[in-house]
Amino acid sequence: MTTTITGARVFDGERLSDHTAVRLTDGCIDAVGDDTLRRPGDEHVDARGGTLLPGLIDAHVHLLPGAPRQALTFGVTTVLDMFSKPDTVREALTRAAGPDCADVRSSSVGATAPGGHPSMMYAPFPYVTGPQDAERFVAGRVAEGAAHLKVLYDDGIGGPMPMPSLDVPTIAALAEAAHRAGLVVAAHVSTARAAVDLLPTGVDVLAHVPFDALSPPQADAIAAAGVAVISTLSVADGFPGGSLLDEPALVPRLGPAWRTVLERQAQRWLPPQLPDFAVARANARLLHDAGVPLLAGTDAPNPGTVHGATLHRELGHLVAAGLAPAAALTAATARPADAFGLADRGRIRSGLRADLVLVDGRPDEDIAATQRLTAVWKQGVRADPAGYVGSADEEAGLAALRAQTEKVIAAVRDHLGAPATVVGGGVGGWV
Repeated sequence: MTTTITGARVFDGERLSDHTAVRLTDGCIDAVGDDTLRRPGDEHVDARGGTLLPGLIDAHVHLLPGAPRQALTFGVTTVLDMFSKPDTVREALTRAAGPDCADVRSSSVGATAPGGHPSMMYAPFPYVTGPQDAERFVAGRVAEGAAHLKVLYDDGIGGPMPMPSLDVPTIAALAEAAHRAGLVVAAHVSTARAAVDLLPTGVDVLAHVPFDALSPPQADAIAAAGVAVISTLSVADGFPGGSLLDEPALVPRLGPAWRTVLERQAQRWLPPQLPDFAVARANARLLHDAGVPLLAGTDAPNPGTVHGATLHRELGHLVAAGLAPAAALTAATARPADAFGLADRGRIRSGLRADLVLVDGRPDEDIAATQRLTAVWKQGVRADPAGYVGSADEEAGLAALRAQTEKVIAAVRDHLGAPATVVGGGVGGWV
């Protein structure tokens, strides 16, 4: 089928272009131009009043069953998984080949020390004990279908409990082995010190903006190393101060079951000392101003976040941090495509994948307009916005989230004697 979209404002992934029409054929963008692209027999979409964007990319998720289908509902056409068990990854990769799910790129199991983060959520899984394990570990992940490597450098400082962590020489060995295998390396860090520690190791991406204050020299060092940073500012939505439920354009697409999950998560036990998310936002602005590529990522399904929907909140957080709306859009399109070597997407150009999102309004001027979704195409096929809610995919995802939550509650209770309702109370709970 050939589809021609006319009358649109076209944001090409980096800027608003002069084009007003895009023609889609055989899953790819056939041409970009004006209304003369339309041919007899084309399916025609009149996009007047709307803006056409590249399909959105969430650069940091953790898979649940059915999550790629939920993500596509909200215009997220590619998800980059940063730690999931192999069976979940296999299912997602199989489903991603179809038209009703976002495309998936996964790390499969991440590299962490025995008993290290995120054991309480995912154990058992293979651990790394030192540099001598690097080649074996990377080969195992490639065999599981990994497209990038996740490494974790976190001793639990700032979180609910101390934990073992990989050391810098081990991460350097993992990065070297991953690069030989053609994999991008994304490193979990939560502090400014940890971010700077890893710059000599050759990691390509830091999987979080640090949650303590970066200094300008530290931001400059990250920029000089050519390392991109995934924002994950939306973890704030799991704490008082803002919620997906505050977004009337998104709430109807969530469906009643996920609305109930968010309502219950908002009532969970929290520690007396909450993280200061203004620090993370200030770090995002500092990194952006230093020239560091920022990649929009949500860390879904952490408390307060939902696959697909939360990426729109993430864009709002980036703008609140000081980025221009157009820069925030680039952080969810062209920048993650560049950082993870996805040369076939992230921009609206002839020959690239026909992954597109049409929204009502001007999101390059008012970022909230991304929430007013009009249509979503994955490889030229228009998505069904109502297909996920009430489906077996939704039921399976909710069941998996319940099981994972119960596992975390039990682990925290055993270690701290915390109330049985604790869920994700500190920085160490974020993957």
